Amino acid sequence: MNRTQAPKIKTVDAIDLLAVEQIKLDNGIPVYIINSGEQEIVKIDFVFEAGKWYEPKNLLADFVNRMMREGVKGKSAKEIADIFEFYGSNLESSVSFTNAGFQIYSLSKHLPHILPLLMEIFTEASFPEDEFLTMLNNRKQKHTERLAKNDYIANRNFLSAMWGQEHPYGRVTEFQDFENVNTGQLKDFYSSYYNAGNCFILIAGKLDDAIIKSLNSVFGAKAWLGAKAPHDINYHPHPNAELRQHTEKKDSVQSSVMIGNATINKYHPDFDKLSVVNTVFGGYFGSRLMANIREEKGYTYGIFSSLSSYQHGGILEISAEVGKEVSEATINEVHNEIKAMRNELIDEEELDTVKNYLTGRLMRSVDGPMKYSDVYKGLILYGRDSDYINEYLHTIHTITAEEIRELSVKYLDFDRMYKVTVG
Repeated sequence: MNRTQAPKIKTVDAIDLLAVEQIKLDNGIPVYIINSGEQEIVKIDFVFEAGKWYEPKNLLADFVNRMMREGVKGKSAKEIADIFEFYGSNLESSVSFTNAGFQIYSLSKHLPHILPLLMEIFTEASFPEDEFLTMLNNRKQKHTERLAKNDYIANRNFLSAMWGQEHPYGRVTEFQDFENVNTGQLKDFYSSYYNAGNCFILIAGKLDDAIIKSLNSVFGAKAWLGAKAPHDINYHPHPNAELRQHTEKKDSVQSSVMIGNATINKYHPDFDKLSVVNTVFGGYFGSRLMANIREEKGYTYGIFSSLSSYQHGGILEISAEVGKEVSEATINEVHNEIKAMRNELIDEEELDTVKNYLTGRLMRSVDGPMKYSDVYKGLILYGRDSDYINEYLHTIHTITAEEIRELSVKYLDFDRMYKVTVG
Protein backbone atom coordinates (compact mmCIF):
# COMPACT_ATOMS: atom_id res chain seq x y z
CA MET A 1 0.00 0.00 0.00
CA ASN A 2 1.38 3.39 -1.02
CA ARG A 3 0.33 5.81 1.75
CA THR A 4 1.64 8.80 -0.20
CA GLN A 5 -1.24 8.50 -2.65
CA ALA A 6 -4.86 9.12 -1.81
CA PRO A 7 -7.19 6.19 -2.56
CA LYS A 8 -9.24 6.43 -5.72
CA ILE A 9 -12.75 7.74 -5.30
CA LYS A 10 -15.29 5.11 -6.24
CA THR A 11 -18.38 6.33 -8.05
CA VAL A 12 -21.67 5.12 -6.60
CA ASP A 13 -23.94 4.31 -9.53
CA ALA A 14 -27.00 3.43 -7.46
CA ILE A 15 -28.06 3.31 -3.82
CA ASP A 16 -29.63 0.16 -2.43
CA LEU A 17 -32.75 1.42 -0.71
CA LEU A 18 -34.86 -0.18 1.96
CA ALA A 19 -38.18 -1.56 0.79
CA VAL A 20 -41.31 0.50 1.45
CA GLU A 21 -44.65 -1.27 1.72
CA GLN A 22 -47.91 0.65 1.41
CA ILE A 23 -51.17 -0.46 3.00
CA LYS A 24 -54.40 1.22 4.06
CA LEU A 25 -56.10 1.08 7.42
CA ASP A 26 -59.75 0.08 7.60
CA ASN A 27 -60.80 3.73 7.29
CA GLY A 28 -58.57 4.38 4.27
CA ILE A 29 -55.58 6.09 5.93
CA PRO A 30 -52.48 5.38 3.79
CA VAL A 31 -49.67 3.77 5.79
CA TYR A 32 -46.09 3.53 4.50
CA ILE A 33 -44.01 0.84 6.21
CA ILE A 34 -40.21 0.63 6.37
CA ASN A 35 -39.50 -2.61 8.22
CA SER A 36 -35.81 -2.70 9.06
CA GLY A 37 -33.45 -2.48 12.01
CA GLU A 38 -32.12 -4.56 14.87
CA GLN A 39 -33.34 -2.56 17.86
CA GLU A 40 -36.88 -2.70 19.23
CA ILE A 41 -37.45 0.96 18.43
CA VAL A 42 -40.18 2.40 16.24
CA LYS A 43 -40.67 5.84 14.75
CA ILE A 44 -44.14 6.82 13.55
CA ASP A 45 -45.05 9.98 11.65
CA PHE A 46 -48.64 11.21 11.50
CA VAL A 47 -48.91 13.86 8.78
CA PHE A 48 -51.99 16.06 8.40
CA GLU A 49 -52.60 18.63 5.69
CA ALA A 50 -53.09 21.27 8.37
CA GLY A 51 -50.39 23.87 7.80
CA LYS A 52 -50.37 27.64 7.62
CA TRP A 53 -51.76 27.65 4.08
CA TYR A 54 -55.17 26.74 5.51
CA GLU A 55 -55.40 29.04 8.54
CA PRO A 56 -57.96 31.86 8.30
CA LYS A 57 -55.94 33.85 10.85
CA ASN A 58 -52.24 34.03 11.55
CA LEU A 59 -50.93 31.69 14.31
CA LEU A 60 -53.88 29.29 14.23
CA ALA A 61 -52.10 26.30 12.64
CA ASP A 62 -49.14 26.62 14.97
CA PHE A 63 -51.18 27.11 18.15
CA VAL A 64 -53.49 24.18 17.35
CA ASN A 65 -50.55 21.85 16.80
CA ARG A 66 -48.86 22.94 20.03
CA MET A 67 -52.03 22.94 22.12
CA MET A 68 -53.19 19.44 21.16
CA ARG A 69 -50.92 17.84 23.76
CA GLU A 70 -51.86 20.39 26.45
CA GLY A 71 -54.95 18.50 27.53
CA VAL A 72 -57.47 15.88 26.38
CA LYS A 73 -60.72 14.73 27.92
CA GLY A 74 -59.84 13.39 31.35
CA LYS A 75 -56.12 14.17 31.18
CA SER A 76 -54.14 17.35 31.86
CA ALA A 77 -51.00 18.47 30.06
CA LYS A 78 -48.91 17.19 32.95
CA GLU A 79 -50.59 13.78 32.94
CA ILE A 80 -50.00 13.44 29.21
CA ALA A 81 -46.33 14.41 29.57
CA ASP A 82 -45.91 12.01 32.51
CA ILE A 83 -47.24 9.08 30.47
CA PHE A 84 -44.81 9.71 27.63
CA GLU A 85 -41.95 10.11 30.09
CA PHE A 86 -42.88 6.95 32.03
CA TYR A 87 -42.69 4.85 28.86
CA GLY A 88 -39.56 6.59 27.58
CA SER A 89 -41.34 7.82 24.46
CA ASN A 90 -40.54 11.08 22.72
CA LEU A 91 -43.30 13.03 20.98
CA GLU A 92 -42.38 15.86 18.62
CA SER A 93 -44.74 18.14 16.72
CA SER A 94 -44.20 20.45 13.77
CA VAL A 95 -46.01 22.81 11.42
CA SER A 96 -44.99 23.83 7.91
CA PHE A 97 -46.75 25.94 5.33
CA THR A 98 -48.82 23.03 4.03
CA ASN A 99 -48.58 20.23 6.58
CA ALA A 100 -48.54 19.67 10.30
CA GLY A 101 -47.91 16.53 12.24
CA PHE A 102 -46.55 14.49 15.09
CA GLN A 103 -43.57 12.16 15.28
CA ILE A 104 -43.28 9.58 18.04
CA TYR A 105 -40.24 7.51 19.00
CA SER A 106 -41.01 4.56 21.24
CA LEU A 107 -39.90 1.11 22.23
CA SER A 108 -42.08 -1.41 20.43
CA LYS A 109 -43.29 -3.01 23.66
CA HIS A 110 -44.75 0.30 24.86
CA LEU A 111 -46.84 1.06 21.77
CA PRO A 112 -50.02 -0.50 23.29
CA HIS A 113 -49.88 2.26 25.92
CA ILE A 114 -48.71 5.09 23.66
CA LEU A 115 -50.91 4.70 20.57
CA PRO A 116 -54.26 5.12 22.39
CA LEU A 117 -52.97 8.32 23.98
CA LEU A 118 -52.00 9.65 20.56
CA MET A 119 -55.49 8.85 19.32
CA GLU A 120 -56.90 10.90 22.20
CA ILE A 121 -54.67 13.81 21.18
CA PHE A 122 -55.93 13.57 17.60
CA THR A 123 -59.63 13.27 18.50
CA GLU A 124 -60.24 14.57 22.04
CA ALA A 125 -57.96 17.57 22.55
CA SER A 126 -59.66 19.96 25.00
CA PHE A 127 -57.70 23.20 24.46
CA PRO A 128 -57.87 24.33 28.12
CA GLU A 129 -58.07 28.09 28.49
CA ASP A 130 -55.39 28.35 31.19
CA GLU A 131 -52.84 26.41 29.11
CA PHE A 132 -53.72 28.52 26.07
CA LEU A 133 -53.16 31.81 27.93
CA THR A 134 -49.84 30.55 29.29
CA MET A 135 -48.71 29.57 25.80
CA LEU A 136 -49.96 32.84 24.36
CA ASN A 137 -48.00 34.90 26.88
CA ASN A 138 -44.87 32.80 26.38
CA ARG A 139 -45.06 33.25 22.61
CA LYS A 140 -45.54 37.01 23.00
CA GLN A 141 -42.47 37.18 25.19
CA LYS A 142 -40.39 35.18 22.71
CA HIS A 143 -41.62 37.39 19.89
CA THR A 144 -40.52 40.48 21.83
CA GLU A 145 -37.09 38.96 22.45
CA ARG A 146 -36.65 37.95 18.82
CA LEU A 147 -37.51 41.44 17.58
CA ALA A 148 -34.28 42.60 19.20
CA LYS A 149 -32.25 40.28 16.94
CA ASN A 150 -31.03 41.44 13.56
CA ASP A 151 -31.45 38.11 11.80
CA TYR A 152 -35.07 37.80 12.93
CA ILE A 153 -35.93 41.26 11.63
CA ALA A 154 -34.06 40.61 8.38
CA ASN A 155 -35.95 37.38 7.77
CA ARG A 156 -39.28 39.14 8.40
CA ASN A 157 -38.42 41.96 6.03
CA PHE A 158 -37.10 39.56 3.40
CA LEU A 159 -40.16 37.30 3.27
CA SER A 160 -42.67 40.11 3.57
CA ALA A 161 -41.04 42.04 0.72
CA MET A 162 -40.93 38.98 -1.51
CA TRP A 163 -44.47 37.65 -1.02
CA GLY A 164 -46.51 40.31 0.76
CA GLN A 165 -48.25 40.16 4.13
CA GLU A 166 -51.41 38.56 2.68
CA HIS A 167 -49.52 35.52 1.40
CA PRO A 168 -48.71 32.68 3.87
CA TYR A 169 -45.07 32.65 2.73
CA GLY A 170 -44.71 36.37 3.45
CA ARG A 171 -47.00 36.75 6.46
CA VAL A 172 -45.08 37.82 9.54
CA THR A 173 -46.37 37.84 13.10
CA GLU A 174 -47.48 41.14 14.61
CA PHE A 175 -48.46 41.74 18.25
CA GLN A 176 -52.08 42.22 17.22
CA ASP A 177 -52.13 38.62 15.94
CA PHE A 178 -51.87 37.36 19.52
CA GLU A 179 -55.00 39.32 20.42
CA ASN A 180 -56.95 37.96 17.45
CA VAL A 181 -56.70 34.25 18.25
CA ASN A 182 -58.83 32.34 20.77
CA THR A 183 -59.58 28.77 21.79
CA GLY A 184 -62.86 28.71 19.85
CA GLN A 185 -60.94 29.30 16.63
CA LEU A 186 -58.41 26.62 17.61
CA LYS A 187 -61.17 24.08 18.12
CA ASP A 188 -62.73 24.90 14.75
CA PHE A 189 -59.41 24.48 12.92
CA TYR A 190 -58.68 21.28 14.84
CA SER A 191 -62.03 19.68 13.98
CA SER A 192 -61.68 20.68 10.31
CA TYR A 193 -58.16 19.44 9.62
CA TYR A 194 -57.16 16.76 12.14
CA ASN A 195 -59.06 13.74 10.89
CA ALA A 196 -58.46 10.39 9.22
CA GLY A 197 -59.43 11.67 5.79
CA ASN A 198 -56.68 14.29 5.91
CA CYS A 199 -53.81 12.13 7.16
CA PHE A 200 -51.14 9.64 6.21
CA ILE A 201 -48.89 7.55 8.47
CA LEU A 202 -45.27 6.51 7.99
CA ILE A 203 -43.84 3.89 10.35
CA ALA A 204 -40.20 2.77 10.47
CA GLY A 205 -38.16 0.38 12.59
CA LYS A 206 -38.20 -3.26 13.57
CA LEU A 207 -41.83 -4.17 12.97
CA ASP A 208 -44.08 -7.20 13.15
CA ASP A 209 -47.68 -8.01 12.30
CA ALA A 210 -48.81 -7.24 15.85
CA ILE A 211 -47.63 -3.62 15.56
CA ILE A 212 -49.43 -3.09 12.25
CA LYS A 213 -52.60 -4.67 13.66
CA SER A 214 -52.36 -2.41 16.69
CA LEU A 215 -51.98 0.59 14.41
CA ASN A 216 -55.13 -0.38 12.56
CA SER A 217 -57.01 -1.16 15.76
CA VAL A 218 -56.32 2.30 17.21
CA PHE A 219 -56.31 4.57 14.16
CA GLY A 220 -58.37 2.60 11.63
CA ALA A 221 -61.80 3.51 13.03
CA LYS A 222 -64.19 5.28 10.68
CA ALA A 223 -65.52 7.42 13.54
CA TRP A 224 -62.83 10.06 13.01
CA LEU A 225 -63.14 10.27 9.24
CA GLY A 226 -63.49 13.78 7.88
CA ALA A 227 -62.92 15.94 4.85
CA LYS A 228 -59.56 16.34 3.16
CA ALA A 229 -58.09 19.83 3.15
CA PRO A 230 -59.48 21.93 0.28
CA HIS A 231 -57.14 22.36 -2.67
CA ASP A 232 -58.86 25.41 -4.12
CA ILE A 233 -57.31 27.90 -1.67
CA ASN A 234 -55.11 30.28 -3.64
CA TYR A 235 -53.01 33.27 -2.64
CA HIS A 236 -51.37 35.73 -4.98
CA PRO A 237 -47.98 37.23 -4.13
CA HIS A 238 -47.78 41.00 -3.73
CA PRO A 239 -44.03 41.63 -3.93
CA ASN A 240 -42.59 44.94 -2.89
CA ALA A 241 -41.25 46.91 -5.85
CA GLU A 242 -38.32 48.17 -3.74
CA LEU A 243 -35.62 45.51 -3.94
CA ARG A 244 -33.25 47.24 -1.49
CA GLN A 245 -34.49 47.09 2.09
CA HIS A 246 -32.55 48.45 5.07
CA THR A 247 -33.38 48.75 8.76
CA GLU A 248 -30.95 50.94 10.69
CA LYS A 249 -29.87 49.93 14.20
CA LYS A 250 -27.38 52.50 15.44
CA ASP A 251 -26.19 50.47 18.43
CA SER A 252 -25.44 47.38 16.32
CA VAL A 253 -21.90 46.40 15.31
CA GLN A 254 -23.14 43.50 13.17
CA SER A 255 -25.45 43.49 10.18
CA SER A 256 -27.69 40.69 9.00
CA VAL A 257 -27.63 40.37 5.23
CA MET A 258 -30.23 38.47 3.22
CA ILE A 259 -30.32 38.34 -0.57
CA GLY A 260 -32.60 36.33 -2.83
CA ASN A 261 -35.86 35.93 -4.65
CA ALA A 262 -38.83 33.65 -5.25
CA THR A 263 -37.94 30.76 -7.52
CA ILE A 264 -39.04 27.31 -8.72
CA ASN A 265 -40.00 24.40 -6.47
CA LYS A 266 -39.54 20.63 -6.71
CA TYR A 267 -42.34 20.24 -9.22
CA HIS A 268 -40.22 22.06 -11.83
CA PRO A 269 -37.95 19.87 -13.98
CA ASP A 270 -34.99 22.23 -13.41
CA PHE A 271 -35.11 22.03 -9.62
CA ASP A 272 -32.74 19.09 -9.05
CA LYS A 273 -30.05 20.54 -11.30
CA LEU A 274 -30.56 23.95 -9.73
CA SER A 275 -29.87 22.36 -6.34
CA VAL A 276 -26.43 21.37 -7.67
CA VAL A 277 -25.90 24.94 -8.89
CA ASN A 278 -26.83 26.23 -5.45
CA THR A 279 -24.33 23.86 -3.81
CA VAL A 280 -21.51 25.20 -5.97
CA PHE A 281 -22.58 28.76 -5.28
CA GLY A 282 -23.18 28.71 -1.54
CA GLY A 283 -24.68 25.43 -0.39
CA TYR A 284 -21.77 23.85 1.49
CA PHE A 285 -18.64 24.81 3.40
CA GLY A 286 -16.44 24.68 0.31
CA SER A 287 -18.73 26.87 -1.80
CA ARG A 288 -17.83 29.94 -3.88
CA LEU A 289 -19.41 32.31 -1.35
CA MET A 290 -17.51 30.77 1.56
CA ALA A 291 -14.20 30.80 -0.31
CA ASN A 292 -14.56 34.47 -1.20
CA ILE A 293 -16.44 36.19 1.62
CA ARG A 294 -15.25 34.07 4.55
CA GLU A 295 -11.84 32.73 3.58
CA GLU A 296 -10.48 35.51 1.36
CA LYS A 297 -12.26 38.66 2.60
CA GLY A 298 -12.85 37.63 6.22
CA TYR A 299 -16.20 39.43 6.34
CA THR A 300 -18.05 36.64 8.15
CA TYR A 301 -17.71 33.30 9.91
CA GLY A 302 -20.20 31.79 7.51
CA ILE A 303 -22.28 32.65 4.47
CA PHE A 304 -24.62 30.18 2.83
CA SER A 305 -27.21 30.01 0.11
CA SER A 306 -30.24 27.74 0.31
CA LEU A 307 -32.88 26.56 -2.12
CA SER A 308 -36.20 25.94 -0.35
CA SER A 309 -39.15 24.21 -1.97
CA TYR A 310 -42.76 24.60 -0.87
CA GLN A 311 -45.94 23.29 -2.45
CA HIS A 312 -46.76 26.64 -4.07
CA GLY A 313 -43.35 28.14 -4.77
CA GLY A 314 -39.70 28.24 -3.84
CA ILE A 315 -37.13 30.60 -2.35
CA LEU A 316 -33.46 31.14 -3.18
CA GLU A 317 -31.83 32.77 -0.17
CA ILE A 318 -28.32 33.94 0.70
CA SER A 319 -27.69 34.90 4.32
CA ALA A 320 -24.80 36.01 6.49
CA GLU A 321 -23.93 37.93 9.64
CA VAL A 322 -21.19 40.45 8.84
CA GLY A 323 -19.54 43.51 10.32
CA LYS A 324 -21.74 46.55 9.85
CA GLU A 325 -19.00 48.36 7.98
CA VAL A 326 -18.72 45.62 5.32
CA SER A 327 -22.41 44.89 4.66
CA GLU A 328 -22.40 46.73 1.31
CA ALA A 329 -19.10 45.14 0.36
CA THR A 330 -20.61 41.73 1.13
CA ILE A 331 -23.53 42.42 -1.21
CA ASN A 332 -21.08 43.49 -3.91
CA GLU A 333 -19.08 40.28 -3.52
CA VAL A 334 -22.25 38.18 -3.77
CA HIS A 335 -22.92 40.02 -7.02
CA ASN A 336 -19.40 39.24 -8.24
CA GLU A 337 -19.85 35.54 -7.49
CA ILE A 338 -23.18 35.51 -9.33
CA LYS A 339 -21.49 37.08 -12.36
CA ALA A 340 -18.80 34.39 -12.24
CA MET A 341 -21.44 31.64 -12.07
CA ARG A 342 -23.22 33.14 -15.09
CA ASN A 343 -20.15 33.87 -17.22
CA GLU A 344 -17.55 31.19 -16.47
CA LEU A 345 -17.46 27.41 -16.73
CA ILE A 346 -16.78 25.57 -13.49
CA ASP A 347 -13.56 23.54 -13.70
CA GLU A 348 -13.61 19.76 -13.54
CA GLU A 349 -11.95 19.46 -10.13
CA GLU A 350 -14.44 21.77 -8.40
CA LEU A 351 -17.40 20.08 -10.07
CA ASP A 352 -16.15 16.62 -9.04
CA THR A 353 -15.78 17.84 -5.45
CA VAL A 354 -19.38 19.05 -5.41
CA LYS A 355 -20.63 15.84 -7.00
CA ASN A 356 -18.82 13.72 -4.41
CA TYR A 357 -20.13 15.91 -1.58
CA LEU A 358 -23.75 15.65 -2.80
CA THR A 359 -23.44 11.89 -3.37
CA GLY A 360 -22.17 11.38 0.18
CA ARG A 361 -24.89 13.58 1.65
CA LEU A 362 -27.58 11.71 -0.28
CA MET A 363 -26.25 8.32 0.88
CA ARG A 364 -26.14 9.45 4.51
CA SER A 365 -29.71 10.77 4.30
CA VAL A 366 -31.09 7.29 3.52
CA ASP A 367 -28.80 5.31 5.83
CA GLY A 368 -31.13 3.33 8.07
CA PRO A 369 -34.90 3.18 8.48
CA MET A 370 -35.28 6.28 10.67
CA LYS A 371 -33.36 8.61 8.34
CA TYR A 372 -34.90 7.09 5.25
CA SER A 373 -38.39 7.62 6.62
CA ASP A 374 -37.72 11.36 6.83
CA VAL A 375 -36.63 11.40 3.19
CA TYR A 376 -39.54 9.23 2.11
CA LYS A 377 -42.00 11.52 3.85
CA GLY A 378 -40.74 14.32 1.63
CA LEU A 379 -41.21 12.12 -1.44
CA ILE A 380 -44.83 11.42 -0.48
CA LEU A 381 -45.56 15.13 -0.13
CA TYR A 382 -44.42 15.72 -3.72
CA GLY A 383 -46.11 12.63 -5.16
CA ARG A 384 -42.89 10.72 -5.75
CA ASP A 385 -41.66 7.22 -4.97
CA SER A 386 -38.29 5.74 -4.05
CA ASP A 387 -37.12 5.71 -7.69
CA TYR A 388 -36.57 9.44 -7.34
CA ILE A 389 -33.54 8.90 -5.05
CA ASN A 390 -31.45 7.23 -7.75
CA GLU A 391 -32.83 9.57 -10.40
CA TYR A 392 -31.45 12.46 -8.36
CA LEU A 393 -28.15 10.60 -7.95
CA HIS A 394 -28.00 10.27 -11.76
CA THR A 395 -28.63 14.03 -12.07
CA ILE A 396 -25.72 14.71 -9.72
CA HIS A 397 -23.38 12.46 -11.70
CA THR A 398 -24.32 13.70 -15.16
CA ILE A 399 -24.77 17.46 -14.80
CA THR A 400 -22.22 19.34 -16.91
CA ALA A 401 -20.31 22.58 -16.51
CA GLU A 402 -22.30 24.01 -19.42
CA GLU A 403 -25.61 23.17 -17.73
CA ILE A 404 -24.47 24.84 -14.51
CA ARG A 405 -23.66 28.02 -16.38
CA GLU A 406 -26.95 27.92 -18.31
CA LEU A 407 -28.98 27.42 -15.14
CA SER A 408 -27.03 30.20 -13.41
CA VAL A 409 -27.98 32.57 -16.23
CA LYS A 410 -31.60 31.45 -15.93
CA TYR A 411 -32.03 31.53 -12.15
CA LEU A 412 -29.22 33.60 -10.56
CA ASP A 413 -30.27 37.12 -11.50
CA PHE A 414 -28.88 39.70 -9.07
CA ASP A 415 -31.04 42.44 -10.54
CA ARG A 416 -34.20 40.55 -9.53
CA MET A 417 -33.02 39.76 -6.01
CA TYR A 418 -34.07 41.47 -2.79
CA LYS A 419 -31.16 42.86 -0.79
CA VAL A 420 -32.09 43.16 2.89
CA THR A 421 -29.82 44.47 5.63
CA VAL A 422 -30.48 45.08 9.31
CA GLY A 423 -27.86 46.72 11.49
